[in-house]
Amino acid sequence: MKLKIRTRAKGALVIAAALVGLAMLSSVASATTPTPFFQGFETDSSGWTSATRVASGTNGVTSKTGNYHAEDSGGNAYTQWGGYTDEFPANGYMTSIDIYLDPAAGAPNDTRFDWTSAINMPDGNHRRDFAFNAGFYNDTDATGTGPRYVISASNNTGRANSFPKNPGRDPFTITAAGWYTFQHSFRDNGSGVLAVDLSILDAGGNVLHTWTLSDPSDVIGTTVGGNRYGWFAGSNEFPFLAFDNSRLDVAVGPPTSTSQCKKGGWQQYNSPSFKNQGDCVSYVATGGRNPGAG
Repeated sequence: MKLKIRTRAKGALVIAAALVGLAMLSSVASATTPTPFFQGFETDSSGWTSATRVASGTNGVTSKTGNYHAEDSGGNAYTQWGGYTDEFPANGYMTSIDIYLDPAAGAPNDTRFDWTSAINMPDGNHRRDFAFNAGFYNDTDATGTGPRYVISASNNTGRANSFPKNPGRDPFTITAAGWYTFQHSFRDNGSGVLAVDLSILDAGGNVLHTWTLSDPSDVIGTTVGGNRYGWFAGSNEFPFLAFDNSRLDVAVGPPTSTSQCKKGGWQQYNSPSFKNQGDCVSYVATGGRNPGAG
């Protein structure tokens, strides 16, 4: 990831998170594998830097949950998900954030932002970014007509390095206002290589679109370690972006014996999750079929 000086819309000269980058990208003590993290901004903004905590209704945006959310102005907001780590968990992990998008709010054509969740190497240094590249458009082309957001996914951020409408990146169009979950699922592709599924979900939790990024050189345990940051990447060209409910979830499971389901053990699993002890026991007894999942 490159930090560089660029000129934003409206002619303002900005240093794209240069000082923030120095603090964020410097060596940070690793803490083995990722651990769960959640920040919904109800009481504070701990775990985040340059995130402005605001009350529901600020700038016309109702919080996704609760009475507060946060805003990013200028692309400086980032989180370390509770701390950088250097070891990839056995069952992978997931990061997510809710971002409010309103095409009717308007903006100059081709106004952009990036949201990235990055991963470390086993030595604790930066390995790779996995970015949603998003832009507001009101023109007409293959991605649609009139006010809309167009989003694609890549390993790059910034206007000089990415393009939301890139036809080779499977661009996806959003025309309805609302909260959208931007989710990264970090997993083993089955051959010991990292694969990351970048998904957009609607407010009801329905998956709208998914991109999968994988590089054969990203070998888990060799070149790939644990989590790094979640960041608006210094390239947010909007006056503000509202966001809520940032989290890192570690995959736990599946159970391998019925005894692991008993005495409340079934409640610890999320890969898959179970409705009760019986569902967990049945999953193990049937060799991996979860009747409670519907």
